[in-house]
Amino acid sequence: MKQWLAAEHINRLAADPVHCTRTKLNLEIDSRRPFVPEDYTQLYYTPVYASLSFEHRLRYNQLFGLRINEYIMMLEADLVERLVTPLLRRPHIAADLALAQAMTTMIEEERRHFSGFAALNRACRPDLYPLGKDRLFSCLPGWTKAMFWIVGALAGRLSFALWYLMAMEESSMALARDMSRRPETETLGLLDPAFVAVHREHMKDESRHLHIDGRMIESSIGSGIRAERVLNAWLFQSMLRGITRLTRSGSGVMVIHQLVRDMPELASREEEMVQAVLKLTNCRPFQESLFNRRIMPKTFSVFDDTPELARLGEKMIGYDRR
Repeated sequence: MKQWLAAEHINRLAADPVHCTRTKLNLEIDSRRPFVPEDYTQLYYTPVYASLSFEHRLRYNQLFGLRINEYIMMLEADLVERLVTPLLRRPHIAADLALAQAMTTMIEEERRHFSGFAALNRACRPDLYPLGKDRLFSCLPGWTKAMFWIVGALAGRLSFALWYLMAMEESSMALARDMSRRPETETLGLLDPAFVAVHREHMKDESRHLHIDGRMIESSIGSGIRAERVLNAWLFQSMLRGITRLTRSGSGVMVIHQLVRDMPELASREEEMVQAVLKLTNCRPFQESLFNRRIMPKTFSVFDDTPELARLGEKMIGYDRR
């Protein structure tokens, strides 16, 4: 496909520091500022959100920003390596030395991203992330561990999770752009500059990784026989069911529990907030915020060009096939 950069060009960009993510940044965090645009949080899509005080909404926003960082870290630590490494053993990919080099560099860069986001979260809340503890909201439930195990076990033959990887990487780029383009939130004031800077730097590597994702999809899913493509599509759509359904053990509810620990005066409203989040499983505006063409234009174009994903909109509410 013409939209993907040649692997040789990707490698040249990766060798140029101007196009690479810097991880050694000033992490002086202003605790009076929000971390992410409000519409990137879950409670924003519920009636409860507007009834919370400024201080409560601010703390919720900050905690949810930490949760977003953890999910980027989870993607990079738990999915990328176990998905990409088996692909490197495929003969036709191993024979493409430039693509193999780009994929290997991608793995190394994702490890650095994990460390960078872990440092950011620790700078924001050292009490929640003491040295040696990088996760609070992304301790994987059983179904997620099983899903990632299946992804790794099947990656050498069935690479359906590449579609999800591409979607999430493009989504993280959209967040960084939105943070830069609209630094003033709706009700909470200006975003924290250090938090924004880390995400803006992250986008440099991710802009290349998106092209590597496209090349990997072409070389694995796109080159498979029809039966394999159909099975990949079915597995991907099955995977989405666990991602879009919110549960009591999910990270969104964990954020609420931490909010109440931080601000005990909200204890009487804890269950109200939990129920509001759980109802988002059936909230179209929220579901559309997770996957939509504005934040994932390249990923959606890949979906459009995949006949086996013709009915994807039944599982991915925000997908408008073209």
